Amino acid sequence: MATIRDVAKLAGVSTTTVSHVLNDTRFVSEQAKAAVEAAVKQLNYVPNAVARSLKGGSSRVLGMLVTDSNNPFYADLIQWVDKVAYRHGYNLILCNTQGCAERASDYIDMLNQRRVDGMLVMSADARQVPMSAFGAMPLVLMDSGPAEVGCDRILDDSERGGYLATKYLLEQGHTHIGILAGPLNKKNSQNRLEGYRRAYAETNLEYASTWVQSGDFSYQGGYDAMAALLQQRGRVSAVFAGNDLMAMGAARAASEQGLRIPQDLSLVGYDDIPGAQYFNPPLTTIQQPVQQLAEQAIELLLKRIADPKRAGECAMLAPTLIERHSVAPLN
Repeated sequence: MATIRDVAKLAGVSTTTVSHVLNDTRFVSEQAKAAVEAAVKQLNYVPNAVARSLKGGSSRVLGMLVTDSNNPFYADLIQWVDKVAYRHGYNLILCNTQGCAERASDYIDMLNQRRVDGMLVMSADARQVPMSAFGAMPLVLMDSGPAEVGCDRILDDSERGGYLATKYLLEQGHTHIGILAGPLNKKNSQNRLEGYRRAYAETNLEYASTWVQSGDFSYQGGYDAMAALLQQRGRVSAVFAGNDLMAMGAARAASEQGLRIPQDLSLVGYDDIPGAQYFNPPLTTIQQPVQQLAEQAIELLLKRIADPKRAGECAMLAPTLIERHSVAPLN
């Protein structure tokens, strides 16, 4: 692998001149500049990003920790974050923790060693390790995160999302509505359940405690929660699932019980993953603005990189109901 000294030798200039040409930090004659560029091309020289960051203070690289990049919501978000980062002149290092605290800690160490300029962290990963593990790294917590850490956060208004989904089903004439909440130790799951409760509180109706089931944010989690719900007394006519993967798992469980969607059971999901519109029937769901989430995350992170000591900001993203064909009106 070629070094900066190899480039300087071939171009007939000093290593300092090569550095100034590559980093555009001082005027270099056109003749010397052309010689350096020709040598770089001939040797296929790639500058050492870590060394450049040590000297120039910036690696032009951002890190991103995600719990599960196989989840379609995260996969879509990652694509948007990468696009926005690239537009601002940054490369992205993606680290999939797979929900493992040790793996998350190792990745944080690696990103610090790589001297990335900043880091985006999904809330599930932020809870796995102490905030002190991030050190002085410019940081933005996406999706949730504790307020006391003093870093920037972007929140999904999950309470409003749960409210919109439940209110919509009530407006369609459904009075017996089940909810397949995500893991109840997660703030987003708690907030979506609170939105469900608020929508009922605005009516003269009550919901049964047995209509509330929880499970992992996965196909299997939705399947298991739906199977448990269908075993309860007092059959529900509609279900609000904590995310679209749960909704799809729930649909499978309902189908095995001979229930058709939406003829026998109406269904609303959450996230509006790319596959939701191709589900059969196309899934009514609560949309998280993924592109806006990526834009604001990068914007906040760049502001934090430019001014590490500024006060932390919190951005709240508004969810939207996307009406498709998985809900049948009863009124």
